Amino acid sequence: MTEMDIQSISSLLGYVGPANFTRAFKKWTGMTPSQFRGEIGRI
Repeated sequence: MTEMDIQSISSLLGYVGPANFTRAFKKWTGMTPSQFRGEIGRI
């Protein structure tokens, strides 16, 4: 898992801002990037 912030990840993936990335991520996974990181951290 990465320690990169959402702003950096969204920029690297070509999103205009982190809110756009967060919306897309939630649509794909059913959870926000922060929620996803919390779930992964428990595994």
